[in-house]
Amino acid sequence: MNLLVCASEYYPHGFGIANVAHRVVERLEARGVRCTICSPTGPDIRIGSRRLIRDLAVGGLLHYWRGVARLPDADDFDAVWMHNPLFLGATPFPHGVATIHSTYLNKYRQGMVPQRYYRVVSALERRSLIRTSLRNRLTAVSETVESDLRALGIESSQIALIPNGVDTSRFAPAEEREARRSDYDIPDDHTVLLFLGRMSEAKQPERLVATFARLHRLRPDTTLVIAGGGDRLETTKALARDLGVGDAVRFLGMVDSDRTPELYRLADCYVMASRSEGSPLTLFEALSTGLPAIVSPIPALGFVEERGIGRTVDFEEPEAAASAMAAYLDADLRGAGDRARAYVTDHHDWSVIADRYIAEFERAAEEQ
Repeated sequence: MNLLVCASEYYPHGFGIANVAHRVVERLEARGVRCTICSPTGPDIRIGSRRLIRDLAVGGLLHYWRGVARLPDADDFDAVWMHNPLFLGATPFPHGVATIHSTYLNKYRQGMVPQRYYRVVSALERRSLIRTSLRNRLTAVSETVESDLRALGIESSQIALIPNGVDTSRFAPAEEREARRSDYDIPDDHTVLLFLGRMSEAKQPERLVATFARLHRLRPDTTLVIAGGGDRLETTKALARDLGVGDAVRFLGMVDSDRTPELYRLADCYVMASRSEGSPLTLFEALSTGLPAIVSPIPALGFVEERGIGRTVDFEEPEAAASAMAAYLDADLRGAGDRARAYVTDHHDWSVIADRYIAEFERAAEEQ
């Protein structure tokens, strides 16, 4: 099979979409699928602009997908894999599979600001995805995204649920935690919480730090490590200083993907205060490494508590959340971490996920 992969970000530049596309492509190529990558950074076809996407958001994405629609040789491929496509006109490919990682509709429903912006963009998204579904199959990375697509008016028969995966051999438990902590000047006897991801409104890093400040008063032997960049980084740093936990929060900024396995291995627990999520790749990586998780009580993350591999807390109520976190950190973290590792190995290994995508691509090629 000859596959064209279109993504507005691609490894090593980007976050969720970039990593999902890259990890699946690795498995596809190992199975003999020829993959050509089209993104603002290539590596095979370069279209669009990372700067425009960063500065203009949806404007930059529309510019990228306009370029994709004008690709001259798309018919030479057996199938086209599109990540969060946003076409103004009709979908140009009769043999495509569109993977939806998150929706603007969800952000609008969550009340993210500016609300007028998200209302307008969600209407544009609806028009684009309905048109896409008329010619192509869609896959959703979580039940939340699947529900959003149905709310946009897309028939359930056109949607396949394929969650994100993990390289369980790369993200695996390891010893020598104390040695890794010394590199970051973290006391050996501290309980370490880790967040890794984009510092954006949806991730609510300020809420996370505000809750941690209260937790730190209850448990002075705690350290919070935050890795990632974004428009909320500087304000979150300032808040940590204002709340008196500047020394207890380690801001690492953007971290090369080669370093992420060691970050998970120095922590005791993963933490996410997100108000909106699809299927967060970093969460599955943390669980695969044997970390339990403390997460916000949104539908996409509810499985953590249901599976006994973590706890949900309401970060909108920092005092109550901090008390719940302190109690959970005194529980059997190692046992929860073992269950987390087993859950991801059974359900989210990339090899399992890649097989499901191949079935979708073959179906698209046959229906062309």
